[in-house]
Amino acid sequence: MSDSLVVLIGAFLGLMVVGLPVAWSMIAAMLAWVIYGSKWMFLPIAAERIYQGMDAFVLMAIPLFILAGELVNEGKITDRLVAVSNVFFGWMRGGLAQVNIAASILFSGITGVALGDIAALGRIFIPAMVRQGYSSAYAAAVTASSSIIGPMVPPSLVAVIYGSMTGLSIGALMAATLLPGLVIGAVQMALVAVQARLYDFPRVDVDRSPRAMAVSTGRALVPLMIPVIILAGLLGGLVTPTEAGGIAALYALIVSVVLYRSIDLPVLGAVFARSALFSGQLLIIVGCGAAFSWVMGMENVPNMVSGAIAGWELGYFGTVLVFNAILLVLGMFIDPTTVIILFGPLLSAAAVKAGIDPLHFGVIAILNLDIGLLTPPLGVCLFAAERIAGCGLIPLLRASLPFLAVNLVALGLIVAFPEISLFLPRIAGF
Repeated sequence: MSDSLVVLIGAFLGLMVVGLPVAWSMIAAMLAWVIYGSKWMFLPIAAERIYQGMDAFVLMAIPLFILAGELVNEGKITDRLVAVSNVFFGWMRGGLAQVNIAASILFSGITGVALGDIAALGRIFIPAMVRQGYSSAYAAAVTASSSIIGPMVPPSLVAVIYGSMTGLSIGALMAATLLPGLVIGAVQMALVAVQARLYDFPRVDVDRSPRAMAVSTGRALVPLMIPVIILAGLLGGLVTPTEAGGIAALYALIVSVVLYRSIDLPVLGAVFARSALFSGQLLIIVGCGAAFSWVMGMENVPNMVSGAIAGWELGYFGTVLVFNAILLVLGMFIDPTTVIILFGPLLSAAAVKAGIDPLHFGVIAILNLDIGLLTPPLGVCLFAAERIAGCGLIPLLRASLPFLAVNLVALGLIVAFPEISLFLPRIAGF
């Protein structure tokens, strides 16, 4: 490792530790790299790389999907998703916890963001579960754990960023993450079923007559068409991810403003402002990350990593286990977007050299980083759920451990059986 690479990485990590935002940490680290090596000729190139990192048509999907999610949140469409989940899953013992997970799966198909899931559903389910006799820590644990399904079920902002950084088809990647996302939901619901028998959780008392089921399904059918439209368009090759995002945003706008009239026109300004702010924050990180990755390429980091892993001679499964360990540790300290921007292209190239299918590795990477959202010190989903529940972090951690365990079991299944990830992309012709 060269001295200039040590300066680059050391400056970046040091600035991150003291609390400088990740984008500015990357820029400052690149500047330290330039100054240390007197590489002044690279300054204008670095600025150009930042611009080029953001200047990609596919990245326009990010603000459009964010806008669709904001419109759905503001339009109170979550109430309809909760109602249909209640009718179909509330009959089970521990029904409200099951409904919480089921609603997260449905909501994921509209927004694709973990924190959006907690913000929209946590305020509904956590107080409701506490009123039914669940502990506030358990209610928060179910909400936080089910929220990581969001970045797996299309549309997934993380998938858009991963595909744009690694050159993978975003449509293929979204198809690849769908079944794994459902597997995560299934293992969590199985855990709740076991816990419900052990601790005698209550059932939800709602009308489950055929008429009630038909009415609830009908009320939720219109918003649930958003993921159907996105997936059908992408898998059928009818639209690009950016066009799919535009259709989703327009559809959500019409549903919320015209059909349900749940958003007043004066409120739209705030919705667009929040979407623009969040999109800007993400795209700045993407641009700075592209320039930072270019500098690491100049330092030959990708070849160094690939050569080191090849030299270990671990074989296919050994290499996969090492990648899982790396990604889980990174996810504990750094948010998924930053990890993907910094390390996605590097690790993906190394995985391909080790014989791992790039789509399968993409799914593994996204899921590992999602699990990191539930583990301190980052643990943003845990902290968000704790703020709503007010249960204290230690009780929440204890209640979350079984969910973390089953998530790791699901990860093991997805790693061991690549067809879970690759089945849909193959039948769709990717």
